[in-house]
Amino acid sequence: MRVPRMNAQDDNRGPSEPKESAKSKHRLIAEQLLSEIESGRWKPGGQLPSEEQLAKEAKASLGTVQRALRNLVDMGVVERHQGRGTFVSGARAPERHLRHFRFKADGGEQLLPVYFTILDAEETQESGPWRDFLQAKEDRFIRIRRLASINKEFDAFSEVYLPADRFGQLARMKRVNLDGVSIRDMLAERFNAPTLNSRQTMLCQALPPRVTRIIGVPAGQYGIVWTICGMTYRDVPITWQRIFLPPSDRMLEIASGAPYEGASKSGG
Repeated sequence: MRVPRMNAQDDNRGPSEPKESAKSKHRLIAEQLLSEIESGRWKPGGQLPSEEQLAKEAKASLGTVQRALRNLVDMGVVERHQGRGTFVSGARAPERHLRHFRFKADGGEQLLPVYFTILDAEETQESGPWRDFLQAKEDRFIRIRRLASINKEFDAFSEVYLPADRFGQLARMKRVNLDGVSIRDMLAERFNAPTLNSRQTMLCQALPPRVTRIIGVPAGQYGIVWTICGMTYRDVPITWQRIFLPPSDRMLEIASGAPYEGASKSGG
């Protein structure tokens, strides 16, 4: 790991030497580690070298490397586990935000199974609220539309938009290869784009006719419109998702970190 524009004698200062260089050094190390994670040197779930090895590569003190890693932890980029080491976030961290279809079974202990079916995945230049968030090149997007059956009791509809310049491969995949797959996990594993942060809003309103026809509820039916904006490293936007939920007597749990259990086919 090469840390740019820094003298190798970063922490061997005299007592009167200013501390600004050390502050700059740990930020530069964090920036360099993040760049290498983005480039794929370490994949989501992968383990970073030991702190001692990182310090050797960066020609920095152990304390400076530890401060850099704490910065990355605060950003949600890595996770540090006592006695095990430091790992790139991806599989676990997003569960705090993106396990959306968590409907409770009777008694409130178990989650109902959810079955996903891909309706289509295609490139589009359709304009909408996702445009300003994703800021895709040439306004080209990948749109994935899914039907979610909650315990075979009722259906919900989901549409996900992604920048086509980065995720165009999704539109060329066979639908059977996308059915039941967590989009969130696929982005982390295939595209090195784990979702580390999100913004969510909910609105109760009449569901659009195109949605009521798909999920089989009366025209004009009110429901929940749930919008989730997902970001990856450096808070770069990668997904804009909208979920349409009809009324039901099932309790919806907002995920707070527990893994999704009990679903035959899960998705994010």
